Amino acid sequence: MLAVMNLYAFLALCFIPLVAGFIVLLLLVPHLKVPYCLWSCVLSIVAVLPIAFIQYFVLNLPVFNSNTFVSLMITAIIFNGLIEETVKMFFLALIPQKKLTVSCFLACCLLFGLTLGSFESVIYLVKRMQESGLPGEMAAAFKLIVMRMFTAVLIHTFCAGLSGLYLWLFRHKRNKLLPFLYAVLLHGIYNFFAAFTSGYRWFSIVAIVFALLECRIWWQVAKLPPESKEISQQTA
Repeated sequence: MLAVMNLYAFLALCFIPLVAGFIVLLLLVPHLKVPYCLWSCVLSIVAVLPIAFIQYFVLNLPVFNSNTFVSLMITAIIFNGLIEETVKMFFLALIPQKKLTVSCFLACCLLFGLTLGSFESVIYLVKRMQESGLPGEMAAAFKLIVMRMFTAVLIHTFCAGLSGLYLWLFRHKRNKLLPFLYAVLLHGIYNFFAAFTSGYRWFSIVAIVFALLECRIWWQVAKLPPESKEISQQTA
């Protein structure tokens, strides 16, 4: 009975970033509507299925199984970067933009990333339970969840924001591929360095900070009318 209660507590802990982000964005972003936020969360839950499917089958290929430098790099850039972010962007495209400001749309994309990151934490928790059991690994499970709150969940969130900003710019006839490329590369770089146990692991934090900064930069670009953007480029 105690083990079951602990399991529920850990599952609830996985969703703290999502609940906190949901409340904060509703308070800070003007005109952000709850139905759009909920729809973004639902889309993210659905997106977990193809990502998990691809992960289960693709990662069993020999090139992804060998624990070598090249294998880790290919897995990080191709799977975690390109494939995952492409699947996420496909579902982000289903968030309606016509009645949303760019800030509201970005908030929906960030909630999408928060939801996906939270559900991924649940998957990792279940995997940890299957491997070693919860009662004897409570401290390790708690550490895993808290660590993911400030690492994997954040990279999913900011990369979803970058992909969403690419979609916004594309639909407004401002074809800027860089936000999506940043999402792919930074997600891949994060996963590559997060796989290390040495000091190189800290470079994954750099990728998260860089993703946050790029989110802010491209949000500012997206808020400018096309004419203002052209004028600013000419002035520079």
